[in-house]
Amino acid sequence: MAATIHDVAKLAGVNPSTVSRVLNGKASISEETKEKIYAAMQQLDYHMNSVARSLASGLSGAIGVVMDAQDANAFSNEYFSRSLFAIEQVAQAMGYNVIIANSAKRAANSASIEDLMLERKVDGLILPPSTVKLALLKKVGDFPYVVLGQPDIGKQGASWVDVNNEQGAALAVEHFYAQGYKHLAYIGGDESAGFVKRRIKGYRGALNAGSVAMVHFTDGTTEDAGYVALEAMNTPEPPDAFLCNDNLTAFGALKALKAAGWRVPEQIGLVVFDNYPLAAYTDPPLTAVNVDTAMLGEETARLLFQRIERRVTNRQTMLCTSLIERESSRRM
Repeated sequence: MAATIHDVAKLAGVNPSTVSRVLNGKASISEETKEKIYAAMQQLDYHMNSVARSLASGLSGAIGVVMDAQDANAFSNEYFSRSLFAIEQVAQAMGYNVIIANSAKRAANSASIEDLMLERKVDGLILPPSTVKLALLKKVGDFPYVVLGQPDIGKQGASWVDVNNEQGAALAVEHFYAQGYKHLAYIGGDESAGFVKRRIKGYRGALNAGSVAMVHFTDGTTEDAGYVALEAMNTPEPPDAFLCNDNLTAFGALKALKAAGWRVPEQIGLVVFDNYPLAAYTDPPLTAVNVDTAMLGEETARLLFQRIERRVTNRQTMLCTSLIERESSRRM
């Protein structure tokens, strides 16, 4: 027999009316009480009738996660998939469904941001930074949304959650210096991307006084990363360490450098952004700036639900990174 709201209330030690208010977002309830109710719901496998909730609260029981329609690789991106999984976990615990939509309406059955908002198909939106423009924010108004990543419109212009890319780059630079490397280069990334700009800013800011910043962009492929890395080694003052923007860049640079006879880490050090699962299994294993994308998704979803419940307005959250040291940069 299916659990009822009275069963949830009994297990959580509260009145049924309290459970109802939590489910409908009708009143301010303490976080401790909410957690008890959500835990009881999960234990009892309680599911509220979505039609009844919608009629009672005016809420749809769904949130939207908007994809960048121009990014054909977004769904296969490990960074996005880990964040999305965490978002779905938080939404499920809150009794919500997740709708994934494109940032632009490309087909008759494809929902756009405007569709989701104006037709009230969702109660809140998680947006990619690339979609966040002043014109869109005017349309959004006070509709609950959070940006998954820091947008380029200014730190206080929107609610967002991001990892501290500047801090992560600085960690890598400090590590290189501690290992005895002197000429540090940044390689990879799209120079127009905001998070790449912030990583490069962190790299530049952490260099020793008088050091020359060496920044080398690639087209995103392993082949081009290898080519660019070897080009950098053929300059009059070549680097002795590379901070790689992503794993494809690191894999391509490592393969090309080793094929050309350079010894890693004895002659060249490598550090990569994001602890991709295969980073620990390269030869040598790659030191990584650990970007907790699961935590990024979780914090983004939690902030969105706080906005849906009208407990916060605009808020910006920056998550710290950490460094996982492995052999590719360890020579001391």
